[in-house]
Amino acid sequence: MKDFESQPREISFSDHLVESNISSAHEGRDKLFEIRNNPDKIVRMESFKDLEKRYKGAIDPIAVAELGQKLYAEFERDYGVVVPVEFVIGKHGRNKDVIYGITDKIEGADLNKIEPTPEITEQVEKLYAKIARYYLSKLSKKDEPYLADLNNTTQYVYGKRKGDEIPKIYLVDTDLYIRSEKFALYNVVVWLFRHMSSAEKKYGTEFTEARDVIQQILDAPLPDYISEKEESVIRGIIEKMRGYLEGSIRIDDEDAHPLFSHL
Repeated sequence: MKDFESQPREISFSDHLVESNISSAHEGRDKLFEIRNNPDKIVRMESFKDLEKRYKGAIDPIAVAELGQKLYAEFERDYGVVVPVEFVIGKHGRNKDVIYGITDKIEGADLNKIEPTPEITEQVEKLYAKIARYYLSKLSKKDEPYLADLNNTTQYVYGKRKGDEIPKIYLVDTDLYIRSEKFALYNVVVWLFRHMSSAEKKYGTEFTEARDVIQQILDAPLPDYISEKEESVIRGIIEKMRGYLEGSIRIDDEDAHPLFSHL
């Protein structure tokens, strides 16, 4: 995937899209599409209206797509997780402005459905360590944007894209959920652990390296520029997370979701 240093290119192919049945999880919502006569690509779309609502008008949808491209490129370049996505501007329906996310089609199965083998288990362990290190790297920088939706095994497919000789793990669920607040980052780490603990049960082992990195996140000093209110919220999250890691408390179904949580 290439670095994205300019405004997303504009493309119009809504008349060439057909609904995809590649994922039953998206039936009836967040539909996935394929490009007619190009079976090697999967397309999802987000309207300008939805993005403006999500970000409360604080950032232009085109800027969101540009930032998302940079962040996914960073995740691939610096952490070795392949993210075959390009965001482009387009029109859909009655001239509705949208951002298309175009990804390579991967022939395989998502990590929640695939049958565990020693090789795949090792790769999933490494994946969660990479995700944890990504969030650790985002702790110290003020107003540093980060991808807030990377943690679920259903977002990753183990398989091959056109031209591959061997299968690998691909991140294919590339919605534009981006945050910069530190308290939300700690909520992301909570959900990282929640999803990871489910993966540990499926794959029959504890992901020791990822757990060690999460511990480093919890032990890191809080930045001095955060507000007292934010610090209080973060310390509460850290206390709960320590209990999760130690196994002294059960995971709380009421944990704030990082995509929608607010102080």
